[in-house]
Amino acid sequence: MIRVRLPEAEPAVIAGVAGWLTSHPDITVAADFGDCPADVYVAVAGFVDRPFLDRLGETARRIGAVVVLALDNMADDALTVAEQTRVVSLVPRATVDRDRLVAEVVTAAQGRPSAREVLAEALAEVRATAHHRPMSVVRGRDLELLKLLACGWGTDEIAAELSLSHRTVVNRVQLVVKKCGAQNRCEAVAQAARAGLV
Repeated sequence: MIRVRLPEAEPAVIAGVAGWLTSHPDITVAADFGDCPADVYVAVAGFVDRPFLDRLGETARRIGAVVVLALDNMADDALTVAEQTRVVSLVPRATVDRDRLVAEVVTAAQGRPSAREVLAEALAEVRATAHHRPMSVVRGRDLELLKLLACGWGTDEIAAELSLSHRTVVNRVQLVVKKCGAQNRCEAVAQAARAGLV
């Protein structure tokens, strides 16, 4: 029997993931109950960064489990941390289905080692699915603009600081948001912060 633990999350997410996993006769699922041992810890997340992985790894070590992680994206520097925190599988949250998740859990429980190449390939799949744009494309004046946005500066303040017109700043912000693959300036700043750029 494969013992699976789920972290605290939205009840609908827990119910959905638990329902998928318990469809397999050899999997039992428990919600996050202290230090009860488990074979596999299944986490579902949007953007994953180092602090998230540190907390995830601490729990996985405490309960003796390896980690299967369904996610939307990961900070560029987090892959090394993922290896160190017992993550053995990354799957795209946007397209994962019951069969894929069950297969990943069964494989993880059988002791698949987390090879950097395997995780890197899985992260590439996640990013392709999520239409990820690496933060490395943001540099120079765009990065300067993101730093000012992160400090809470408005369009007019940025225009005065950079000696640009209001309209130019609006256009540049839209361009930077697009380069980041974000929906708005707040999301672009959050991504830059997670990537350690601001």
